[in-house]
Amino acid sequence: MKIILDADNVFEYLDNLNYCQIAERSNIEVTLVPAKNFNLLLTFSDGRTLFVKQENRDYSGQTKGEFWAAWQMQELMVAFPEFGDRTRHFLPELIYFDRVNSILIVNYLTDYCDLYRHYINENQFSTEIAIAIGKSLASIHSQTFNREQYREFLTQSIFDRSLDSEPSYVDDLIRRLARITPDIFAMMPIECHQFFKLYQRFPSLARSIADLRQSIAPSCLIHNDLKLNNLLLDLQWQQPGSQLIKLIDWERAAWGDPAFDLGCLLGSYLEIWLDGIAISNTLSINESLQLATTPLELLQPSLGALVEAYLDGFPEIIATRSDYLDLVIQFAGISLIQRIKITMDGDRFFGNRGIIMLQVAKQLLCEPQAAKITLFGSDITQAVKNNN
Repeated sequence: MKIILDADNVFEYLDNLNYCQIAERSNIEVTLVPAKNFNLLLTFSDGRTLFVKQENRDYSGQTKGEFWAAWQMQELMVAFPEFGDRTRHFLPELIYFDRVNSILIVNYLTDYCDLYRHYINENQFSTEIAIAIGKSLASIHSQTFNREQYREFLTQSIFDRSLDSEPSYVDDLIRRLARITPDIFAMMPIECHQFFKLYQRFPSLARSIADLRQSIAPSCLIHNDLKLNNLLLDLQWQQPGSQLIKLIDWERAAWGDPAFDLGCLLGSYLEIWLDGIAISNTLSINESLQLATTPLELLQPSLGALVEAYLDGFPEIIATRSDYLDLVIQFAGISLIQRIKITMDGDRFFGNRGIIMLQVAKQLLCEPQAAKITLFGSDITQAVKNNN
């Protein structure tokens, strides 16, 4: 019998699993956490916390199977103990999965905070944090890189996912941009028309996106939705022995191109810069960028430290793909265009901030080698080679 969880029957459900007793109900604080799925945070009197998530179903009663994909990270650590030994400390603590009802129970980490929120609140970007992120991501990618046994495991486990294709939203974005017809202008509000007009004005941008699609080479396990919101920071990260970083929300995990993960992460950092730019009709694009609340110069040390730590932990990727960093930068550009698309779809708006973001994305996609100087303040590829 299928179950649809709510704030009342969750106690009976957890009691049947021996995670709590119904008699404890009055001593358990329940918080509904707004998200695309149904999420409940349960705080017990002894300080224990559980995050109970149920994936939404469509009109036919089916789910996307994203929680099943996330649970495979636990199964992967069991199937490959060497993988688990090296990654368990920075992966989420999933404790139970109900495949029939698509319910996932997670050990909620009260001593961690959302990294994006931390950056926004503090406006400080420690290179120590960036290095920890780079090392963690490199560990995931390098351990599974061109390892057929991992690919086979994921192919058999994540049964409803095309593991040999490019990330789905890249494909969706490319197809959408390739079909700009008069119908699109009829469907989208007039506030969004400027985006499509600008895109059509830059044929080099369309060519770069098409070339990038052809360059995608699935070769390892990727997170496939890596952004600062999906990273948790230890509240005691400055203390010796801190675990520092957790990489969470592996619902879209797939066998893919590692450049996609790293590029999306860099794009997420750049969004902090671009979200804080000064907007005025009297300012040029360069002036708006220079007056940002979080100037790019403040981010550059962390961007450089992250990439250097990543390449130091995964040197074989540069040895096998000499243009790897160019692809990473191009994917950062794709992530910015995806952010524009989300804004247009949700807010039905494309304004001056979107225009500037598109200009930055164009530089990343069309001039990735020149963009290295923009992002890192130097040609980081040569710096990495000199250190090895």
